[in-house]
Amino acid sequence: MSRALYREPTPAEREVYRLRRRITVLSELLARRELALGDLRGQLLSFEGRYIRQVGLLYKQLDEWNRKRGELQKKPHTPLDFSDLEDEPTREERAALVTDLRALFRELAKRLHPDFATDTDDERRRTRLMAQANDAFRRADRESLERLLRGFEAQPALTGKEATEAELALLNVRVTQMERDILKTEAETEKLARSEMASLQQSCIDAALSGRDLLAEMAVRVKGLIGLAMRQYELDLDRIKNPPRGAMMESLLSAETATTFRFVNGKRQNRS
Repeated sequence: MSRALYREPTPAEREVYRLRRRITVLSELLARRELALGDLRGQLLSFEGRYIRQVGLLYKQLDEWNRKRGELQKKPHTPLDFSDLEDEPTREERAALVTDLRALFRELAKRLHPDFATDTDDERRRTRLMAQANDAFRRADRESLERLLRGFEAQPALTGKEATEAELALLNVRVTQMERDILKTEAETEKLARSEMASLQQSCIDAALSGRDLLAEMAVRVKGLIGLAMRQYELDLDRIKNPPRGAMMESLLSAETATTFRFVNGKRQNRS
Protein backbone atom coordinates (compact mmCIF):
# COMPACT_ATOMS: atom_id res chain seq x y z
CA MET A 1 0.00 0.00 0.00
CA SER A 2 1.53 3.26 -1.15
CA ARG A 3 1.58 6.26 1.07
CA ALA A 4 1.55 9.83 -0.10
CA LEU A 5 4.69 11.65 0.86
CA TYR A 6 4.13 14.73 2.97
CA ARG A 7 6.73 17.43 3.30
CA GLU A 8 6.45 20.17 5.87
CA PRO A 9 6.42 23.52 4.01
CA THR A 10 9.31 25.83 4.68
CA PRO A 11 8.76 29.25 6.29
CA ALA A 12 9.28 30.86 2.86
CA GLU A 13 6.61 28.63 1.27
CA ARG A 14 4.16 29.42 4.06
CA GLU A 15 4.77 33.12 3.49
CA VAL A 16 4.13 32.62 -0.23
CA TYR A 17 0.77 30.99 0.54
CA ARG A 18 -0.11 33.81 2.92
CA LEU A 19 0.80 36.48 0.39
CA ARG A 20 -1.24 34.75 -2.31
CA ARG A 21 -4.30 34.83 -0.07
CA ARG A 22 -3.53 38.47 0.76
CA ILE A 23 -3.31 39.37 -2.93
CA THR A 24 -6.67 37.70 -3.59
CA VAL A 25 -8.29 39.83 -0.87
CA LEU A 26 -6.57 43.00 -2.08
CA SER A 27 -7.57 42.31 -5.68
CA GLU A 28 -11.24 42.11 -4.73
CA LEU A 29 -10.98 45.23 -2.58
CA LEU A 30 -9.17 47.19 -5.29
CA ALA A 31 -11.75 46.14 -7.89
CA ARG A 32 -14.57 47.43 -5.65
CA ARG A 33 -12.76 50.71 -4.98
CA GLU A 34 -12.02 51.27 -8.69
CA LEU A 35 -15.62 50.48 -9.59
CA ALA A 36 -16.87 53.01 -7.02
CA LEU A 37 -14.45 55.64 -8.30
CA GLY A 38 -15.48 55.02 -11.90
CA ASP A 39 -19.17 55.31 -11.00
CA LEU A 40 -18.62 58.57 -9.11
CA ARG A 41 -16.49 60.02 -11.90
CA GLY A 42 -19.14 59.13 -14.46
CA GLN A 43 -21.94 60.67 -12.37
CA LEU A 44 -20.04 63.92 -11.89
CA LEU A 45 -19.09 64.16 -15.57
CA SER A 46 -22.72 63.69 -16.55
CA PHE A 47 -23.88 66.31 -14.03
CA GLU A 48 -21.13 68.71 -15.09
CA GLY A 49 -22.32 68.47 -18.70
CA ARG A 50 -25.85 69.32 -17.60
CA TYR A 51 -24.58 72.25 -15.51
CA ILE A 52 -22.56 73.65 -18.42
CA ARG A 53 -25.52 73.44 -20.78
CA GLN A 54 -27.98 75.07 -18.38
CA VAL A 55 -25.83 77.55 -16.43
CA GLY A 56 -22.19 77.56 -17.54
CA LEU A 57 -22.90 78.93 -21.01
CA LEU A 58 -24.96 81.73 -19.47
CA TYR A 59 -22.07 82.67 -17.19
CA LYS A 60 -19.87 82.84 -20.27
CA GLN A 61 -22.31 85.31 -21.84
CA LEU A 62 -22.32 87.36 -18.64
CA ASP A 63 -18.52 87.48 -18.62
CA GLU A 64 -18.57 88.66 -22.24
CA TRP A 65 -20.94 91.54 -21.51
CA ASN A 66 -18.92 92.57 -18.48
CA ARG A 67 -15.80 92.51 -20.65
CA LYS A 68 -17.50 94.78 -23.20
CA ARG A 69 -18.48 97.21 -20.45
CA GLY A 70 -14.93 97.25 -19.17
CA GLU A 71 -13.55 98.05 -22.63
CA LEU A 72 -16.22 100.70 -23.16
CA GLN A 73 -15.34 102.49 -19.95
CA LYS A 74 -11.62 102.10 -20.70
CA LYS A 75 -11.06 100.51 -17.35
CA PRO A 76 -8.95 97.44 -16.77
CA HIS A 77 -11.16 94.42 -16.52
CA THR A 78 -10.49 91.04 -15.04
CA PRO A 79 -10.03 88.58 -17.90
CA LEU A 80 -11.58 85.18 -17.87
CA ASP A 81 -9.52 82.71 -15.90
CA PHE A 82 -7.91 80.34 -18.38
CA SER A 83 -4.97 79.53 -16.12
CA ASP A 84 -6.01 75.90 -16.04
CA LEU A 85 -5.69 75.82 -19.83
CA GLU A 86 -2.20 77.29 -19.99
CA ASP A 87 -0.66 73.87 -19.61
CA GLU A 88 -2.81 72.32 -22.33
CA PRO A 89 -0.61 70.47 -24.83
CA THR A 90 -0.35 71.67 -28.40
CA ARG A 91 -1.72 69.58 -31.28
CA GLU A 92 1.74 68.17 -31.96
CA GLU A 93 2.34 67.39 -28.30
CA ARG A 94 -1.07 65.74 -28.02
CA ALA A 95 -0.39 63.59 -31.10
CA ALA A 96 3.01 62.56 -29.69
CA LEU A 97 1.37 61.74 -26.34
CA VAL A 98 -1.26 59.52 -27.99
CA THR A 99 1.41 57.73 -30.05
CA ASP A 100 3.54 57.19 -26.95
CA LEU A 101 0.54 55.88 -24.98
CA ARG A 102 -0.33 53.46 -27.77
CA ALA A 103 3.20 52.09 -27.84
CA LEU A 104 3.15 51.69 -24.06
CA PHE A 105 -0.27 50.01 -24.20
CA ARG A 106 0.84 47.58 -26.93
CA GLU A 107 3.91 46.60 -24.91
CA LEU A 108 1.76 46.06 -21.85
CA ALA A 109 -0.78 44.01 -23.81
CA LYS A 110 1.99 41.71 -25.05
CA ARG A 111 2.88 40.84 -21.47
CA LEU A 112 -0.59 40.86 -19.91
CA HIS A 113 -2.68 39.10 -22.54
CA PRO A 114 -4.66 36.18 -21.04
CA ASP A 115 -3.59 33.94 -23.94
CA PHE A 116 -0.19 33.67 -22.27
CA ALA A 117 -1.64 32.44 -18.96
CA THR A 118 -0.08 29.34 -17.42
CA ASP A 119 -3.14 28.31 -15.40
CA THR A 120 -6.68 29.38 -14.52
CA ASP A 121 -5.62 31.69 -11.69
CA ASP A 122 -3.06 33.37 -13.90
CA GLU A 123 -5.67 33.82 -16.62
CA ARG A 124 -8.06 35.55 -14.20
CA ARG A 125 -5.28 37.80 -12.98
CA ARG A 126 -4.24 38.73 -16.51
CA THR A 127 -7.86 39.40 -17.49
CA ARG A 128 -8.32 41.79 -14.55
CA LEU A 129 -5.04 43.59 -15.25
CA MET A 130 -5.88 43.85 -18.95
CA ALA A 131 -9.19 45.48 -18.06
CA GLN A 132 -7.31 48.01 -15.91
CA ALA A 133 -4.90 48.67 -18.78
CA ASN A 134 -7.79 49.29 -21.18
CA ASP A 135 -9.39 51.74 -18.74
CA ALA A 136 -6.09 53.56 -18.15
CA PHE A 137 -5.49 53.87 -21.91
CA ARG A 138 -9.01 55.21 -22.43
CA ARG A 139 -8.35 57.90 -19.79
CA ALA A 140 -4.84 58.60 -21.20
CA ASP A 141 -3.45 57.74 -17.76
CA ARG A 142 0.21 57.15 -18.53
CA GLU A 143 1.14 56.75 -14.85
CA SER A 144 -1.23 53.81 -14.39
CA LEU A 145 0.01 52.14 -17.57
CA GLU A 146 3.62 52.46 -16.44
CA ARG A 147 2.72 51.16 -12.98
CA LEU A 148 1.01 48.13 -14.49
CA LEU A 149 4.01 47.52 -16.73
CA ARG A 150 6.45 47.74 -13.81
CA GLY A 151 4.27 45.61 -11.55
CA PHE A 152 3.76 42.75 -13.96
CA GLU A 153 6.54 40.22 -14.33
CA ALA A 154 6.43 36.68 -15.63
CA GLN A 155 7.01 33.92 -13.14
CA PRO A 156 10.76 33.25 -12.94
CA ALA A 157 11.95 30.06 -14.59
CA LEU A 158 13.54 28.76 -11.42
CA THR A 159 13.05 25.66 -9.31
CA GLY A 160 13.26 24.73 -5.67
CA LYS A 161 14.35 27.23 -3.08
CA GLU A 162 15.37 29.87 -5.64
CA ALA A 163 11.93 29.78 -7.27
CA THR A 164 10.22 30.15 -3.89
CA GLU A 165 12.41 33.10 -2.91
CA ALA A 166 11.90 34.78 -6.29
CA GLU A 167 8.13 34.36 -6.07
CA LEU A 168 8.17 35.62 -2.50
CA ALA A 169 9.98 38.81 -3.56
CA LEU A 170 7.55 39.31 -6.45
CA LEU A 171 4.51 38.80 -4.24
CA ASN A 172 5.79 41.31 -1.70
CA VAL A 173 6.16 43.90 -4.46
CA ARG A 174 2.67 43.19 -5.74
CA VAL A 175 1.15 43.48 -2.27
CA THR A 176 2.87 46.83 -1.72
CA GLN A 177 1.73 48.13 -5.08
CA MET A 178 -1.84 46.98 -4.58
CA GLU A 179 -2.04 48.55 -1.13
CA ARG A 180 -0.70 51.79 -2.63
CA ASP A 181 -3.24 51.59 -5.45
CA ILE A 182 -6.07 51.10 -2.98
CA LEU A 183 -5.00 54.13 -0.94
CA LYS A 184 -4.65 56.23 -4.10
CA THR A 185 -8.08 55.17 -5.35
CA GLU A 186 -9.67 55.96 -2.00
CA ALA A 187 -7.97 59.38 -1.94
CA GLU A 188 -9.21 60.18 -5.46
CA THR A 189 -12.73 59.11 -4.52
CA GLU A 190 -12.70 61.28 -1.41
CA LYS A 191 -11.33 64.25 -3.37
CA LEU A 192 -14.08 63.92 -5.97
CA ALA A 193 -16.73 63.53 -3.27
CA ARG A 194 -15.55 66.79 -1.66
CA SER A 195 -15.29 68.74 -4.92
CA GLU A 196 -17.44 71.79 -5.70
CA MET A 197 -19.21 69.90 -8.47
CA ALA A 198 -20.13 67.07 -6.10
CA SER A 199 -21.39 69.60 -3.55
CA LEU A 200 -23.50 71.33 -6.21
CA GLN A 201 -24.86 68.00 -7.37
CA GLN A 202 -25.88 67.13 -3.82
CA SER A 203 -27.56 70.54 -3.46
CA CYS A 204 -29.51 69.84 -6.66
CA ILE A 205 -30.56 66.45 -5.32
CA ASP A 206 -31.72 68.00 -2.02
CA ALA A 207 -33.62 70.71 -3.92
CA ALA A 208 -35.25 68.12 -6.18
CA LEU A 209 -36.57 66.28 -3.14
CA SER A 210 -38.51 69.43 -2.25
CA GLY A 211 -39.78 69.91 -5.80
CA ARG A 212 -37.25 72.52 -6.96
CA ASP A 213 -34.94 72.61 -9.99
CA LEU A 214 -31.85 74.33 -8.62
CA LEU A 215 -30.06 74.59 -11.97
CA ALA A 216 -33.13 76.18 -13.56
CA GLU A 217 -33.26 78.72 -10.71
CA MET A 218 -29.57 79.50 -11.17
CA ALA A 219 -30.13 79.94 -14.91
CA VAL A 220 -32.94 82.44 -14.28
CA ARG A 221 -30.72 84.49 -11.95
CA VAL A 222 -27.84 84.56 -14.43
CA LYS A 223 -30.20 85.57 -17.24
CA GLY A 224 -31.31 88.48 -15.06
CA LEU A 225 -27.70 89.53 -14.52
CA ILE A 226 -27.11 89.32 -18.27
CA GLY A 227 -30.09 91.60 -18.85
CA LEU A 228 -28.74 94.12 -16.34
CA ALA A 229 -25.28 94.01 -17.90
CA MET A 230 -26.74 94.55 -21.39
CA ARG A 231 -28.83 97.51 -20.18
CA GLN A 232 -25.87 99.05 -18.40
CA TYR A 233 -23.77 98.63 -21.55
CA GLU A 234 -26.41 100.44 -23.59
CA LEU A 235 -26.53 103.30 -21.05
CA ASP A 236 -22.74 103.60 -21.02
CA LEU A 237 -22.63 103.61 -24.82
CA ASP A 238 -25.35 106.28 -25.02
CA ARG A 239 -23.56 108.40 -22.40
CA ILE A 240 -20.39 108.30 -24.49
CA LYS A 241 -22.14 109.13 -27.76
CA ASN A 242 -24.39 111.82 -26.22
CA PRO A 243 -22.62 113.41 -23.23
CA PRO A 244 -24.86 115.49 -20.91
CA ARG A 245 -25.09 119.20 -21.81
CA GLY A 246 -24.70 120.25 -18.23
CA ALA A 247 -21.22 118.84 -18.18
CA MET A 248 -20.29 120.83 -21.30
CA MET A 249 -21.67 124.12 -19.90
CA GLU A 250 -19.84 123.56 -16.67
CA SER A 251 -16.58 122.98 -18.48
CA LEU A 252 -17.10 126.10 -20.66
CA LEU A 253 -17.96 128.21 -17.63
CA SER A 254 -14.89 126.98 -15.83
CA ALA A 255 -12.72 127.90 -18.80
CA GLU A 256 -14.28 131.37 -19.06
CA THR A 257 -13.88 132.01 -15.34
CA ALA A 258 -10.22 130.98 -15.50
CA THR A 259 -9.60 133.36 -18.42
CA THR A 260 -11.28 136.25 -16.62
CA PHE A 261 -9.26 135.56 -13.50
CA ARG A 262 -6.00 135.63 -15.46
CA PHE A 263 -7.05 138.90 -17.20
CA VAL A 264 -7.91 140.68 -13.94
CA ASN A 265 -4.76 139.43 -12.34
CA GLY A 266 -2.70 140.74 -15.24
CA LYS A 267 -4.19 144.24 -14.98
CA ARG A 268 -3.46 144.39 -11.27
CA GLN A 269 0.16 143.50 -11.86
CA ASN A 270 0.50 146.20 -14.55
CA ARG A 271 -0.87 148.87 -12.23
CA SER A 272 1.59 148.00 -9.57
